[in-house]
Amino acid sequence: MGKRTCDAMESVPFADSIMNIIGAEHLEAMASGSTHQIKMAFNDRGAIIFSIAHQHREMKADGISYEDDYKGNALAAMLRREQIEIRFHQGFKDADVARIVESLLALPEFVSMQTARVMYQGRTLQV
Repeated sequence: MGKRTCDAMESVPFADSIMNIIGAEHLEAMASGSTHQIKMAFNDRGAIIFSIAHQHREMKADGISYEDDYKGNALAAMLRREQIEIRFHQGFKDADVARIVESLLALPEFVSMQTARVMYQGRTLQV
């Protein structure tokens, strides 16, 4: 399967940087109940949110790239209304993941996820 490049980015200012949020409509669909699970590739540059029909490694944006075997610069997550489950990445410590997720959850696009439990490596993170 080929790689998908996401061109339609929404730049959201946060602190001293810009977080690019792509696919916020998937969060809205989940909040409305029209879908129950979505995926996300993310790092401190932003997030790509997309359908479960795609693989994390297929979705790319400027500065955000999840790759198998820890080769990319982004984390992979599965999102449900009540939980964000983040796959392990050797390049990210718990504190890094918590900081990035906290930044994302502070954005208006993620308002429906603000009460979700955040899991990393099977453990609950405090964000």
